[in-house]
Amino acid sequence: MIREQLPPKKDLLLGLAGLATFVILWCWLTYGGHVKPLFLPSPSGVWEGIVSFANKGWLDRAIIASTMRVLKALMLVVAIGVPIGILMGAFAPVDAFLRKIVNAGKAIPPPALIGLIILWFSIEEKAKVIFLFLGAIFYLIILVKNAIAGVREEYVRVVTDMGANSWQVISKVLIPGAMPQIWEAITVCSGIMWTYIVLAEFINSNQDQIGVGYLLQIGSRTQESGMVYGALILIVLISVAFDFIMNQIKKRVFSW
Repeated sequence: MIREQLPPKKDLLLGLAGLATFVILWCWLTYGGHVKPLFLPSPSGVWEGIVSFANKGWLDRAIIASTMRVLKALMLVVAIGVPIGILMGAFAPVDAFLRKIVNAGKAIPPPALIGLIILWFSIEEKAKVIFLFLGAIFYLIILVKNAIAGVREEYVRVVTDMGANSWQVISKVLIPGAMPQIWEAITVCSGIMWTYIVLAEFINSNQDQIGVGYLLQIGSRTQESGMVYGALILIVLISVAFDFIMNQIKKRVFSW
């Protein structure tokens, strides 16, 4: 039926079936010789690429470095974006004042800002974090604003009739009521940052400022498709792990 909720076990089995189908198709295309390894390496070729990174001592360093960059940018995005989004969702004048600026910022593709970021912050670690920050901040503001605006009006009217002032309404009703959606917005923004991590780490990418983006760059330079796909798979796995952790926190802390 349309919009029918599947039981958790059936949902899991169907998900595993989808992954198994993907892997079988991948093996058929690569081991069967239907696609050249340059365009699509086999699963064993990808594994060899990842092992090659590990043997050079790059793998764990790259994962840790990229994760720290995302975490730093995410904390900065939350510290700035959540308060602005709450104010925009709660107060129409604030929304009117900032809405066009936020919408314009969202429309700017982050890669177009690389030149300015390098000009402002040089090519060191700070530039990578700021790039990730700019890639997600405007989306978080909009999502938080929508979460606050989506809290049921009846709740606001009840506490207002009881004599609550504006800040009490925000702290006691709007923020608690919107927290599941706000947490979901933060999760979405962490995923956005992982999609931009490669571009961020192209800024002065080297062994001293290593990251998964550098691993992908090495694979591209040497035309080792196993390394390229291995780096991409690492990004996907780390991003999925982030989402899983964030969703588990949401289930345990913001389950209303």
